[in-house]
Amino acid sequence: MSNQTLILLILALVALVLDIFVPSGGVLSGAAIAVVIERALAAAGVAAVVRIPLAAVGMVITVVIAIRFGERISERFAPLKARTNADRLRGLVGRVHRVDAEALVVELEGDLWNARLAEGAAPVQAGQRV
Repeated sequence: MSNQTLILLILALVALVLDIFVPSGGVLSGAAIAVVIERALAAAGVAAVVRIPLAAVGMVITVVIAIRFGERISERFAPLKARTNADRLRGLVGRVHRVDAEALVVELEGDLWNARLAEGAAPVQAGQRV
């Protein structure tokens, strides 16, 4: 195995790992697979006229698979917890704006939010702090 082949295969491995954490739409993985296919065919003595189109086909197939399943695979390796405003609201004290049939409208930091009482909680009135 030549030094050039070894360097290209290491770069392909780095690109595969990097594609998990960097949203590239599968292009990094596709390029890495194309390099692996091309180098494997070159080591087998296949002519460049054949191995380059085969590497391109491998790249296209990899990109299509990455586009289809990449988000699920990426989420498995690097899960991200999306923070929403609802997460920030826990623990804040607000005032009941009005009581509807089954829900409360609570004012928190100037915004109105729909809320519901916990099971077994005492009923509340408009204007009460919660």
